[in-house]
Amino acid sequence: MKVYQLDDDYAKLRKKTWPKAFKLALILVGMMWVIYFLDFIFPFVDFYRFGIYPRDINGLIGIITAFFLHGSMSHLISNTLPILLAITALFGNYPTTAKKVLVFSILLTGLMVWSFARSANHIGASGVLYSLLAYIFFSGFIKKDMQSIGISIVIAFLYGSLIFGVIPSDKGVSWESHLFGFIVGIFLAWLYKEKDKPIYKSWEDDDGDVEY
Repeated sequence: MKVYQLDDDYAKLRKKTWPKAFKLALILVGMMWVIYFLDFIFPFVDFYRFGIYPRDINGLIGIITAFFLHGSMSHLISNTLPILLAITALFGNYPTTAKKVLVFSILLTGLMVWSFARSANHIGASGVLYSLLAYIFFSGFIKKDMQSIGISIVIAFLYGSLIFGVIPSDKGVSWESHLFGFIVGIFLAWLYKEKDKPIYKSWEDDDGDVEY
């Protein structure tokens, strides 16, 4: 029977990445809040025009900027803690590929929304959130990373209703962003399946055989 336990040195190295990961997550979430309040204070700037407008050349900028835009305080609050947890977990567990995963999650999800979504102004970090959660969850199983699987289960328990976000429902919700983000996250988990693989120490099963 295989028993998976992180190598002690590897576990220490991974543990060191978490404070930096949390700081980065705070910065990105902080930028979301700053932009929201700037739009509230200076409404004439109209930050919302930088959302994703599908198949409109002027909406291409939204592929990069939509992540930081939120239509209401409740929208921003609902994304804040999940995004904070997801980015921290991503950079804490997979520091080698985390930057690429975050960038591709933003770009690929945004590009798919721009190409295939309904004609509307799509804003918010939800699509990227779905991509990151899908990446963390499926990477955990692909790489047999028990820590990632555990984190995914906790997030799923806290925000289990997120899975229903990929189903068309409320007219004001960009379910396309959620669906495309989820697909992108699975694709990235497969693409980087050989990267950032956890290192396990040898362990003997009940028969005395050594497993790795």
